[in-house]
Amino acid sequence: MKHLLDDPEYLKSHDGGDMLSVLTRFPSSARKAIRDAEKLELGGIQKKKIKTLAVAGMGGSAVGGILLRDWLRDVSKTPLFISRGSRLPAWVDEGTLVYAVSYSGDTEETLSQYHQAVEIGCPLICFCSGGKLSQSASLRKIPRLRFPKGYKPRAAIAFQFFGLAAVTRNLGLIGDETWGEVEEAIEVAKSLSEEMGPGTPTDSNPGKTLAESIRGYTPYVYGSSLLEGVAYRYSTQLNENSKSPASAGFFPEAFHNSVMAREAPPELLEKVCAVIIRDPVEAEAASTKIDRFNELVAERFGRVVEVEAMGEGRLARMISALYIGDFASAYLGMLYGQDPSTTDSIDALKKP
Repeated sequence: MKHLLDDPEYLKSHDGGDMLSVLTRFPSSARKAIRDAEKLELGGIQKKKIKTLAVAGMGGSAVGGILLRDWLRDVSKTPLFISRGSRLPAWVDEGTLVYAVSYSGDTEETLSQYHQAVEIGCPLICFCSGGKLSQSASLRKIPRLRFPKGYKPRAAIAFQFFGLAAVTRNLGLIGDETWGEVEEAIEVAKSLSEEMGPGTPTDSNPGKTLAESIRGYTPYVYGSSLLEGVAYRYSTQLNENSKSPASAGFFPEAFHNSVMAREAPPELLEKVCAVIIRDPVEAEAASTKIDRFNELVAERFGRVVEVEAMGEGRLARMISALYIGDFASAYLGMLYGQDPSTTDSIDALKKP
């Protein structure tokens, strides 16, 4: 059987923004992000003075912080909060380290939070490719990690996550054992990069296969607590790259509400697809309950698809699952005749 996604000319004609090449470079981008972060002068910021960490960012620029939060949730004693809006939380004070993250450097909400952090007197580190944020940080001599230019914010995730992670490591907030998971994560991504590239046929390509499975359905994505941010990333990538409605939830929370969706009228559910991201290291009790969740929704939803994370460490499992979703969302956009890189509706929304 010939698959549309195995036609090089079709892929080329629907990838004007070169999204597939960017995705394929994820492992090398991750290594560059770490090298760049290790060179960053931190301006005297001291671990002992950091009580909390707030990551200020929006859209694709918030995802690196979300992944960092999920990765460190069970090992870090420093509270990490993702602030997506125009104002920092009221509890933020001089003991809060603020990461201001905006790929463009011109995100209105992030700039607002950045200026608020300056007024409060918070220690600050900026992450951007340029823009007003970069200019202000330079003038104020605030540490600034520069991302390479020319990417869509969502496509710069390797630079954003691994950049934030390496800086956090340099500050002493990530221990040796946890940081030891990074190498495995990048190696797993490298292996997947070869499997999911445009030249690998659909029948042996996890990204293309997932895209084909979701095609024609509205996806609802679910992951465990470790994969909560990954499930969210799936939904936003399906929105932006695939131009598809999508939503996300996580276990065990979904056991207490999302499962009720199966009681909706059949005509609403026939085009709904549940995408379940499985963690191979799930506790037996959680795995059993997720199995039951799958059985229940499969009785009523139009389709249920499972994606299995890979690797032993927590970070490898997170990155592998995310990477499969990123490729799948790009391929699904192409199946719908779209260029994954375009954001016409976002651009229209931002116009005065």
